[in-house]
Amino acid sequence: MLPPKPERPEIFERPANSWISIALVAGFGILMAATISILTMGYFLWIFLLAFAVFAIIALQYLVWGYWFERIYRSNLPPDDDIPTSSHS
Repeated sequence: MLPPKPERPEIFERPANSWISIALVAGFGILMAATISILTMGYFLWIFLLAFAVFAIIALQYLVWGYWFERIYRSNLPPDDDIPTSSHS
C-alpha cells in the first residue's frame, strides 16, 4: 500500500507594493549621491559610478531570477494530480 499523497506546499503571492519601496530606496540613494557629490566637488564620481554598476548588476539578477523566473515557474506548476508520489516504503 502506498503512503498518502503529500500536500502541495502553499506558494504565497508577493505584495503588490514592493516596487514602491525599491523606488524610494533608489530615490534616496540618488539624493544622497548628489548631496555628497556636491559637497565634495565631484571627487567621488568614480566611486558612485562603480557603486551604480554593482547595484545595476544586482537589480538585473533580481529581475531575471527573482521576478521573471518566478513568473515562469509559477505558470508551469503541474496540477495536483500530476505530482509524483513516492514509491518507497
